[in-house]
Amino acid sequence: MRVTAAVDAYMRAVEADPAAARDQAEWLSEAFARRGVTFGGAPMRTFLRPHLISAADWERLGRSGRRVLELAARAARHAFGGDPGRLAAFLGMPEVESRWVALDRGEPDVVWSRLDAFVTPEGPRFIEINNDAPAGFGYGDRMAELFRELRVFREFARTHPVTYPASAAGLVAAALRYWRGRGSGGDPTVAIVDWADVPTRADQEILREGFAARGLRCFLADPRELERIGGRLWRGDEVVDLVFRRALLPELLDRREESRDLLESYRREEAVFFNPFRCRLAENKAFFAVLTDEDFAGLFDEEERALLAATVPWTRRVSERKTLRAGLAVDLIPHVVERREELVLKPAHASGGREVRVGAETPQAEWQDAVNEALRSPWVVQEWVPIPEEPFPVFEQGRISRAVLKVNANPFYAWGEEVGAVARASRSPVINVSAGGGSVPAFVLA
Repeated sequence: MRVTAAVDAYMRAVEADPAAARDQAEWLSEAFARRGVTFGGAPMRTFLRPHLISAADWERLGRSGRRVLELAARAARHAFGGDPGRLAAFLGMPEVESRWVALDRGEPDVVWSRLDAFVTPEGPRFIEINNDAPAGFGYGDRMAELFRELRVFREFARTHPVTYPASAAGLVAAALRYWRGRGSGGDPTVAIVDWADVPTRADQEILREGFAARGLRCFLADPRELERIGGRLWRGDEVVDLVFRRALLPELLDRREESRDLLESYRREEAVFFNPFRCRLAENKAFFAVLTDEDFAGLFDEEERALLAATVPWTRRVSERKTLRAGLAVDLIPHVVERREELVLKPAHASGGREVRVGAETPQAEWQDAVNEALRSPWVVQEWVPIPEEPFPVFEQGRISRAVLKVNANPFYAWGEEVGAVARASRSPVINVSAGGGSVPAFVLA
């Protein structure tokens, strides 16, 4: 109730002076453009209100999220007797990709990550894990800085004290700890590696500033700029010690010729890569089946199974089989067809919310077609989790109005370091900036 009251107080403050609210929204968009909170070169879509979360919910979100990530990483190590090839096959991972994730660089396999979650009265529900070059750490910190400059936010914070757990310093600390754990001394030269034309390039520039603030030499590098010389990885006349990888593994493999030296440097361990490619096993959407399928129950003890049942939605790889749901045996495909409104279909390897089918939003005939498609390629079926909804101020045709939007929270993870979160809101049940949603920083009510 305290969060609801705080949200209502913020909304009333925005709505009390529509002209001032419009001016502040315009200022925020201009500030996003000026300070690098951009997506594809345009200001990140946002709203005039941040996400607000209670201290108790924040503690549960972080504690449960860390535990789920730890269990997922451990399960990826031990599923199928520790054979990454068999696990990759179960997940439907392409053969070319599975060969790279099988290269073992030693634990930890996941050093930094982002979870997608719904904050519910019963506790957090995690719907996705993003280990393979997750975005948003820099955006979150910069958005929080700019929201603190808004007059409406400052006035709200006088009566509703809030904190923002920053992320960049924790992420840099985790990177350095990982670097030193690989037997390397001194401070590394860091390359944040991704294609120069990605829409999240600005997020990477903010992170570069975070490494520089720690006194480290850090630069952005396109994979095509990197070459192997004398058993080391170089960009021009600068050697690269630590690759802070933001290029997704499938993209690197799709463009193998352009990424040849970067990939070969990974194979030969000529630079330290953060995260290693093996992190991708535990982020595959089909991996939630490993966490919830009775066939893998032996990987977890009773307490761990209870935690996963409470925080991770029931998930199965789509196939002709019998399985358990809520303790009852079901024939999976007929069950998926008949219980459409309770389920979601997702391709195991897509990102950005592409091709997700929400059963309650999909006509029966179209759902049947999606199930047929899912049988031919790696897809998962997942229990639909009710999406929290909250009011946000929106501006349409020059006027302010109150819109009830669907909201998810995206807590970051940096190997036990203190980090924050961002949140996304959308009218669509597929809540994603790439799919037309907006992003706001997450503040904790003190």
